[in-house]
Amino acid sequence: MSASTRDQLLAIALELFAAKGYAATSVADIQQAAGLAPGSGALYKHFSSKRALLEAAVGHRIDNIVTAREQFDSGEPTSTEAAVRTAGQLIWNNLSESEDLLRVMLREPDELGELDEHTWQTITDNAYQRFADELEASNRAGRTQIPDPAAAAAVAIGALSYHATLRALTRRTPGNIDDDRYFEAWVAQTVSMLKQYSVPKNR
Repeated sequence: MSASTRDQLLAIALELFAAKGYAATSVADIQQAAGLAPGSGALYKHFSSKRALLEAAVGHRIDNIVTAREQFDSGEPTSTEAAVRTAGQLIWNNLSESEDLLRVMLREPDELGELDEHTWQTITDNAYQRFADELEASNRAGRTQIPDPAAAAAVAIGALSYHATLRALTRRTPGNIDDDRYFEAWVAQTVSMLKQYSVPKNR
């Protein structure tokens, strides 16, 4: 099986787990959806069990998130709006691309077991902390005087997380607003919040 086919198998398994449930999805279902001969046991040539496939699928998604964040960390924003937009787009993309995984996590946390905490930490909790760290750094640099950076970060990132969570669970978006409009409104409101606490340059 080529690397691209393996990635496809991981994605298909996660999609089926999200749609049917982990317990209700059989190895035969996954093999058939991946174009492998039913009953051939071909999946076991690459994964020792369905659980191992789930763990690999979760790990693959986490690796993609970490890679995207490393690329973001190497950049240098040119303005507050650019920083907000870039960070927001990173989180937005990661949440959107993790929709199947979010659905499994929200509906069947027991199936993930110990993976659940680590996955939440990677997908959402780390995003809150990193955004809070950025706001605290802005305060220390004298650019802003945000009274509670952690709470401000929680409110800002929570709006993106809620959008992703609602769509994962119901296939709907808040207020039935399309993605582009929602994201642009988020950028505008977050930038407005930061500017409210900006310190004048001549101060």
